[in-house]
Amino acid sequence: MLSSSLIIVGANKGGVGKTTLARLLIDYFEMLDSNLKVFDTQSPAGSLKRFYPETAEVIDMGNTHDQCRLVESLTIPDQITIVDLRAGSLTESLEFFREVGLFDAVLAGEIKLLVLHLVGASVASLAEVRDLAPYHKLCDIRIVRNLVDDSAFLRKDHRFSQQFLTSEARRDEIHIPRLDQLAYEAVDLTALPFSSFVLNEPSRSVERRPRSFVLRGYVRTWLERVWDNFESAGLDRFVETAQPAAVGRTGAM
Repeated sequence: MLSSSLIIVGANKGGVGKTTLARLLIDYFEMLDSNLKVFDTQSPAGSLKRFYPETAEVIDMGNTHDQCRLVESLTIPDQITIVDLRAGSLTESLEFFREVGLFDAVLAGEIKLLVLHLVGASVASLAEVRDLAPYHKLCDIRIVRNLVDDSAFLRKDHRFSQQFLTSEARRDEIHIPRLDQLAYEAVDLTALPFSSFVLNEPSRSVERRPRSFVLRGYVRTWLERVWDNFESAGLDRFVETAQPAAVGRTGAM
């Protein structure tokens, strides 16, 4: 019997910020003291593994043994499972979930499923909205626009998505706000979670320079804005006893 929550982060196009979103989700749910299981499907090296070596587990979604490990993890009560899908594998992964009956479990109320579909600033990326339209009837799929690198989204994409999404789906889009590029790169150099960078925890990399108070401040403010967006989108419903999100939740600088 399945009895937990599954959050899928994916896109059929690469370079749209899937791993960044997955990192933000991990930080958010850890802040809420959730019971987390994280799968990184960027096999064999793993992208999340660099930032969460003790949390992220690398799997191959094309391997039946690893597929079983993923689905069996959903039997743990009150656990939140986050899956960062390899670029280009969203549609095939949703079809796998259909084949093994996961959508039936969702409709039966046995599991909470949320698919976070990242779209980029290209027609090819936006065309995924059309391809995934049938799945909106089977589970909760949210469009996510990652503005971290200040990408200029196409002006016509709103009219494009209107053809394939319900008004509720368009309304429930999630935006990841822009972060100062130098601040983003500074976090990347440390190989730390965003929240650990804010708290000035020791780097996992060869970083030797003193960590900038200003850059930590940029990341702290941005992280709080992201978490506010997550709460507005109702992501805290995946936590049985969510703690109130406050400005000081990332701790002292």
